[in-house]
Amino acid sequence: MITNFDQNQSILQILFAYVDSLTIGGVPPVTGRPPICRKALLKCFFLKTVFQIDSLRKLNRFLHQYPSFRASCGLSFVPHISTFSRVGAWFRKEGIPAIHEKILQELNLGLIPCVLIDSTALRSSLYDSQARWGRSTRYGWYRGYKAHVCSTPEGVVLSYTFTTANIHDSKMAPVLLQDIEGQDVLFSVADAAYDSQSIYKIASTCDIFPVNPINPRNGEQIKSS
Repeated sequence: MITNFDQNQSILQILFAYVDSLTIGGVPPVTGRPPICRKALLKCFFLKTVFQIDSLRKLNRFLHQYPSFRASCGLSFVPHISTFSRVGAWFRKEGIPAIHEKILQELNLGLIPCVLIDSTALRSSLYDSQARWGRSTRYGWYRGYKAHVCSTPEGVVLSYTFTTANIHDSKMAPVLLQDIEGQDVLFSVADAAYDSQSIYKIASTCDIFPVNPINPRNGEQIKSS
């Protein structure tokens, strides 16, 4: 059942308009059918997110059930699940990073006084064999993944990465900081989970001053200021 239709429709209109402005090629045909525009499939993935559809199988069923949404994405037929899976992998590895880089270039942020580092839990289907168990403050124990993000206080994402839920936040923070080494950043702010010598070392290399509370679990280890 679709809820908050008007609000979601407005969000989708904005997202779809942005997708239309991008330059993205088609999906090479593998079964003799004409190529499918990657823009159309990206719109389908936005549908999946906005309406909280938790699997490609359910997305496929959704597009069959609501032809108007399929048409608004620019599709004359519903692609096979394997096509969604293949194109989703391409977006994760190539498409989204390229779009993200283009957005940052257009924003031309200049001096960034402060960045925020944190992660968020992404619960997955129980049938996802690649998902792992982890713990979050919101869900407690859950099965799925994590999105690790470094952003400005205004919400501009500067760097990001995805892991399974069992990966500790502090292990990915150095990766996030290394990815913004070319940005002019003064401070990084994170919670006590990021109180780690490896993070301080990478921050120093990137000429960023880290501001993290001391984690009580680290005992009486002395931190240099």
